Amino acid sequence: MLNWLKERQSRTRTAQHLYGSIVAQARQPGFYAELGMPDTARGRFELVALHVAIVLHRLQAEGAACADLARTLGETFVIDMDDNMREMSFSDLAVPREIKKAAAALYDRHTLLSDLPPRSADGEDPLAARLAGAFAYLEKEAGAVDSTALARYVRAAAAAVEAQPAATLLETGPQWPSPTAAA
Repeated sequence: MLNWLKERQSRTRTAQHLYGSIVAQARQPGFYAELGMPDTARGRFELVALHVAIVLHRLQAEGAACADLARTLGETFVIDMDDNMREMSFSDLAVPREIKKAAAALYDRHTLLSDLPPRSADGEDPLAARLAGAFAYLEKEAGAVDSTALARYVRAAAAAVEAQPAATLLETGPQWPSPTAAA
């Protein structure tokens, strides 16, 4: 039983380390200044969820070896969202409803990446259209998000995380490309 607790603690620490690097990347100013993401709670949430989905996709590609870690990373995301909502003075009755929405959004972003369509021959990126549709509600806050540049970034980030060996990913965290390189 003691080994199980140690494994769980180690997995939780690894998930928190991964999540910290995800949040740090999602806060890069280039997303807001260059790509047009609104620097609001909703805009930051969308970037965090998108980056968590990228890492979850990579962990799940490892199979059973990282399945528990992927689940723990998802739980870490939900716990952080719960903490943030309570800090932002959401009512105790509203938090569970909003957490369900946050988990559904994470699932949607993960599905978007799992079902990543290739670029078309004419240069159009169907991922850009999907991102534009997913982030359309953010236009009220900051204008149009540059979904084409964001799609280029997502593809580059997914490729960079995918190229990392699993041991390196777990030890040092994801190596993210610059958001401004896609602009």
